[in-house]
Amino acid sequence: MAIKQPEFKVIKQDGDIELREYKGYLMASVITSAENYSRAGSQGFSPLANYIFGNNQVSQKMPMTAPVLTTKTTVSKKIPMTAPVLTQGMTSSKYQISFVMPDDYKLSSLPRPINNDVVLHEIKKHRAVAISFKGLSGDRKVKEKVDALESWAKVHKIQLTGEPILARYDAPWKPGFLRHNEVIFICK
Repeated sequence: MAIKQPEFKVIKQDGDIELREYKGYLMASVITSAENYSRAGSQGFSPLANYIFGNNQVSQKMPMTAPVLTTKTTVSKKIPMTAPVLTQGMTSSKYQISFVMPDDYKLSSLPRPINNDVVLHEIKKHRAVAISFKGLSGDRKVKEKVDALESWAKVHKIQLTGEPILARYDAPWKPGFLRHNEVIFICK
């Protein structure tokens, strides 16, 4: 069975880089303090998984979606309910970990989390650039892909906003060389 992902249309493709237009979607997010993307993902995964596995006010289970998104952020408590982008600013120790919610929900119909660290919010329709890569998603690899996207965007006169988003599509037990990942930037 295929895992649902946010819907988008590819506007332009150049090798592993795509300019996309995303439909709006809903997310459940937590903020973690960690020294890198990997640790942040590990810390943030459990409260989000607990939420979708029924640890919510109506004990409703929801299907897993992909990708799991990790973004550096300055947000320390709550995430704005109508944020049009996935990130704000940058610090070296705060990360926002997010699950995209199944598209058959509205913000008003999502079960409310029991854990106050889990925040539900809407991401509006937007454009983004993404670069896909296989393997592990360590900080060095992420930096390499961020640099590639920034260079590509500059050449194509595309303005990037916010911080890079690491999108991981596979379960942690999948062998590293088989994993599918992306680095994504929201753009104007």
